[in-house]
Amino acid sequence: MTSSSRKASPRWLLEATCHATHDNGSAWHAQLELLCSVGFFDPSRDVWVVRIGALNADALTALNTLYEAASRYRTQISFTPVAAPPGWQAPTFEDGELAQLVAAAADQGRRLGQLPAA
Repeated sequence: MTSSSRKASPRWLLEATCHATHDNGSAWHAQLELLCSVGFFDPSRDVWVVRIGALNADALTALNTLYEAASRYRTQISFTPVAAPPGWQAPTFEDGELAQLVAAAADQGRRLGQLPAA
């Protein structure tokens, strides 16, 4: 029996990084409650992080919550395709058209001949 020398295709996530708009009072706490309901705080980057690995009901809920935070509190949100961290148990974009789009977006800005980081 021979084993394949090809690496498994990467598992991709769409990662939203959220910069909370600083405000005093109840608006600040309401904004944080929204972000906390769909993500986690990364103190090393000082941002809230939401990871999406499949377009399912949970992803739509997270996206709607992010939209609400952006429209109501002016939370700054950006999306980046990232490789799933080791041990990630939730769904990922692995095969199909969406995974190809996420992988292509991750390659933008990479110089010709430069190897992927993940």
